[in-house]
Amino acid sequence: MRRYILPALIWTAIVTTLTLLPGRDLPEIHLINFDKFAHLGVFGLLNLLYLRWQRFGISKGAAAWLVSLLVISYSGVIELLQGAFYIDRTADWADFAANACGCLLAWLLLPLLPKKLR
Repeated sequence: MRRYILPALIWTAIVTTLTLLPGRDLPEIHLINFDKFAHLGVFGLLNLLYLRWQRFGISKGAAAWLVSLLVISYSGVIELLQGAFYIDRTADWADFAANACGCLLAWLLLPLLPKKLR
């Protein structure tokens, strides 16, 4: 069971650290909508990692909803913290929407992954 939760916890620590850095410390990437795709991928992967772990707990359907709701809520808290504590960062609802879409996409794609990755 530890082999499933450890990657999720490590990725959570990385996401938390990177998303709460002051904006001036982040590299500038000038691609059209790269930021939203990054949010989609980062939080999609986070949800996918937790969804893999939860499969060993309570009923799959209820746990998947709960895990996804918690990851989406976490992404909302991150956005609010960015707006509250940093002068050069803002809480962006479009980022939150991309985060939530990434989580939902991971939830939908989980059954399509090869068994080794589930």
